[in-house]
This record gives sequence, structure tokens and C-alpha cells, in this order.
Amino acid sequence: MVAAEMVYVWLALFIISVILFWGLNLIGLPGNWLIVGSALLWLFTGPQPYQFHWGIVAALIVLAIVGELIEFLTSVLGTKQLGGSNRGATLSVIGSVAGGMAGAVFGIPFPIPLVGMLIGSILFAAVGAWIGATLGERWLGKPMKESVKIGAAAFLGRLLGTAGKLMVGSTMVVLSIAAPFVPILAG
Repeated sequence: MVAAEMVYVWLALFIISVILFWGLNLIGLPGNWLIVGSALLWLFTGPQPYQFHWGIVAALIVLAIVGELIEFLTSVLGTKQLGGSNRGATLSVIGSVAGGMAGAVFGIPFPIPLVGMLIGSILFAAVGAWIGATLGERWLGKPMKESVKIGAAAFLGRLLGTAGKLMVGSTMVVLSIAAPFVPILAG
């Protein structure tokens, strides 16, 4: 049996990891899936009496899928609706991830550094999607005006997709953190 003090350390590490993984969604990384992985690990190794039911992990998997669908549908379908190509959509995703990482590193000037990094990563990811989609459409020979318009749809789609995925991820964080403490959710 694990000493009482270590139980609290493990609970704290679990909670911190879930919150940090949620934050990875901001830069286009699969944070929701890392939350699922943490919950799976906790399911099999979490100390008693704080383990929870496998149904919690199943619910987290469903939520992660919903988050991915929201992000994908808003990003790609928004671009495609304006006549965007597969190349434009692909470069939009690549540009979004690169922009999100750059925004997380450089951020934007803001009195509170962490807030500047978060806003920077969201904004840079959307700008990266815009640039990627525009370049993809220009690569195929579309006129600049049409390419920029498709890029703008990728920008908006990325912002909406990130917002949707973050909302789903927030639900996953609350469920993950509550599960070890709420008897009805326990195994």
C-alpha cells in the first residue's frame, strides 16, 4: 500500500499533467489524447481509493474524438466550402502547427507572460493556417485574391476549431479531475 503522503503526490501529478496536456491543444498538439492516456495510466496504476471506473476512460475517448471532429470540420470544411484544395487544407494544418509552436515560444507582448504566450500560440496558429492555405492555393495557380480568401476561411476555421476543441478539452479536464474524488464515478 502506498503511504498517504505519496497518494497526494500522485493525485497532484495526475491533476497537473491533465491541465498541462489540455494546454497543448493551444499549439495544435493532441492534448486531449494525452489526457486520455493519463486517465488510462491512472486507471491501471492509480492508488486506492482514488481509482475510477473504465467508463470514465471510455467517455474521455468519445470526448477526444468529438474534439478532433470539431477541429477538423471547422478547419477543413470551412476552407473547402470556399473552393479550397486538399493541398491548401494540408498546408493549412502544417502552417497552423508551426504557427502555434512559434506563438508559444515567442508569444506576444503582454504584461503577463503566460497569457501572451497563450494568445500568441492561438493567434499564430490561425495566421499559420491562413498562410498555409494561401500558399497551397497559389501553388495550384489560383489567383491571389481567391487564395487569400480561402486562407481567411482557414484562419477563421482554425480559431473556431481551437475554441471548440478547448471547450471539449475543458470538459475532459473536469471529468478527469473529478473522477478520483466522486464516488459515483469510481470503479
